Amino acid sequence: MQPLGINGFGRIGKAIFMLLIEHKSLYVAAINAPDINVNTLESYIKRDSVHKCNTNFDVQIIDNDNIRINGRVIHIFRDKKAENLEWKKYNIKLVVDATGVYLTQEKIKAHDVEKVIMTAPAKDDTPLFVYGANHESYNNETIVSNASCTTNCITPLLAFLEKNYKIVNSNFTTIHAATSSQQVVDTADSKTRTSRSIFNNIIPHTTGASSSIFKVIPSMKGKINGTSVRVPVNNVSLVDLNVELEKHTTLKELIQEISQSPYMQVSDENLVSSDYMTTTCPTIVDANASMELGKNSFKFMVWYDNEWSYSSQVVKMIEVMLKNEQEKSSYFIDSIDISQKNVVLRVDYNVPVDNGVITSEHRIASTIPTIKKIIDSNCKRLVILSHMGRPKEKSDKHSLGIVAKALEKYIGMSVGFLPDGLTNSSLDTLILSDHKVYLMENLRFHKEETDKELDTTSESYKVLQQLGYVYINDAFGCLHRAHMSITGVNYPNKAYGYLVEKELKALDLIVKNPEKKKVLAIIGGGKIDDKLELLRGLCEKVDTIYICGGNINALIKDDKYKHYYSVIASQKAKIVLMEDGLMADDLSATTNPSYETIDIIDKDGNYNDNSEIKSKIKNSSFYDAGVQSHMTLQKLINEHSIVFWNGTLGVVEDKRYTSGSSLLLSSLAYFMKKSPDNKTIIGGGDTGGFVKKYTDISNDMTHISTGGGASIEYITYDTLVGLEQFK
Repeated sequence: MQPLGINGFGRIGKAIFMLLIEHKSLYVAAINAPDINVNTLESYIKRDSVHKCNTNFDVQIIDNDNIRINGRVIHIFRDKKAENLEWKKYNIKLVVDATGVYLTQEKIKAHDVEKVIMTAPAKDDTPLFVYGANHESYNNETIVSNASCTTNCITPLLAFLEKNYKIVNSNFTTIHAATSSQQVVDTADSKTRTSRSIFNNIIPHTTGASSSIFKVIPSMKGKINGTSVRVPVNNVSLVDLNVELEKHTTLKELIQEISQSPYMQVSDENLVSSDYMTTTCPTIVDANASMELGKNSFKFMVWYDNEWSYSSQVVKMIEVMLKNEQEKSSYFIDSIDISQKNVVLRVDYNVPVDNGVITSEHRIASTIPTIKKIIDSNCKRLVILSHMGRPKEKSDKHSLGIVAKALEKYIGMSVGFLPDGLTNSSLDTLILSDHKVYLMENLRFHKEETDKELDTTSESYKVLQQLGYVYINDAFGCLHRAHMSITGVNYPNKAYGYLVEKELKALDLIVKNPEKKKVLAIIGGGKIDDKLELLRGLCEKVDTIYICGGNINALIKDDKYKHYYSVIASQKAKIVLMEDGLMADDLSATTNPSYETIDIIDKDGNYNDNSEIKSKIKNSSFYDAGVQSHMTLQKLINEHSIVFWNGTLGVVEDKRYTSGSSLLLSSLAYFMKKSPDNKTIIGGGDTGGFVKKYTDISNDMTHISTGGGASIEYITYDTLVGLEQFK
């Protein structure tokens, strides 16, 4: 059962709550209702002037802040500020905001949970989803809007007509029940017609459904207009929809097809509005009230319970959101049973060591959440596997023994070290020793670890298969390698850990871009040969690619890149090249760099065969970006919402050539402070190392990858060889 939270307990919040009481996989763990009295809560829930739903349950008052329904405890918050609500305390990952107050992403982030669904149209570019119209395009977005009740009524029908018959134009009037924004009696406020009594008036009103509709169905833009009138009923509304279709059909055929839809219903009885009270379908076409208007035009009269069916749509959308998350994370560490099982954890402890001292424990610290999760889940035994360096034979220099002591400091318990690695003697040690946690010696002391062909007859392979029952991989930086400990483990249960999940979640901002943000990729580094496939993949995923650093040297010197440039420049992404920089014959301390401009691309974006720089660079190279390049890059950063940076702009090991990368880092720091919605993802390797030197700035970055090669491959191919086992 998945716990949910509800913020706001008015008409919609209450209806959603009632719908979830008997739900098979969801339940409400907490509600925020500032004005609610716990002693009258049962009466408020069970008695309603409109809805006569199932109330066969008991409400037990535990105390002023907690009640129990059907054996489940529900906490009651009473705070009008979302930032004060401790949803996580009740294991709530998704909150339904039914207040109508938090209608921008910036405001609703105050809930501080993984996912939020608004029960009203957003006032910014928050994605809108309507079950039955575009819910299948949901791609794990964290903040969504369920649009309005009218939009939920009309878009399933419009989506059906647009897909199958192509709409030429359309208009609608929603004859809408009264809402809390209207007055019971006339008031002195004459600014709006809603100040007049709803008891004895039909009141013309506006509707935001028109603009919401083409956000849900983009092809409807310019083909739909609508208005609204409020009428003196307390619930159930009716849409009068007029459409002209491109493809010929008849009303009889349309009604028959609509009746087969899983998202719509047809009523052929002569019913009235109260007959549709507490119905869950948002699109009920009245067959007897609909008609053909001639010239392939039709009028549809569509009923909807603007409270109950809308709330039902919210619940269905929650199911979609959580199903998407569950499918993605079915192999996530939180989804598997670890209790009383022997667990093997693959990590990346390839830490830097100088004179026998670990100079950075970042790789160790990043795995601690996963290790603590395994220990706290009452595992029987944990064996940790890793490599260090690229040794050709066993040596003290590459021994992981130094890591065992550092690891003890983080987990607060002794760590048994297995110096013989993947051998039968290690299995004997595990039987005789009584440690809870063990660290295995460097995997690469066994040649089978990196062999291209898996040797299933080797001792190391056989020992690996006997170490445990559950295999967990938290070595993101190694997931692009088909090594024995990555792809050759045959255990009944497999999962990935918190570090891998964090990496994938960050990189998916680029790969999947769930919020459809503009993405800028800054690709630097030394050799463009290493980036060719990355560029090929990136040009289909991002809006702009800025190529800089040592890549420029190859683009200028080698004519084969002339063709490659034309290929990537013809794709989705706009390609921008570094415009100037510091050039020198070599990196010797005595060589003085000169400032040069780069003109290999002309003003129309074509490769310039007559470039002056081609003759100058024959025996030289660019080692850093120039001022003009930085100005262009700064402008590009401000035009995008997500920045991915892989590869420094210069040879940062030489102090003379750090300016370009340092200026870029300053621009990214400003970019991050400019808006909470901006994201900066730093590729691992040399780029990540450079950024981490600037602690104050690096902490502001959205994510610094722990695996340079792995992050590049994931962005390029949308997967990694080590992830395939988790699908």
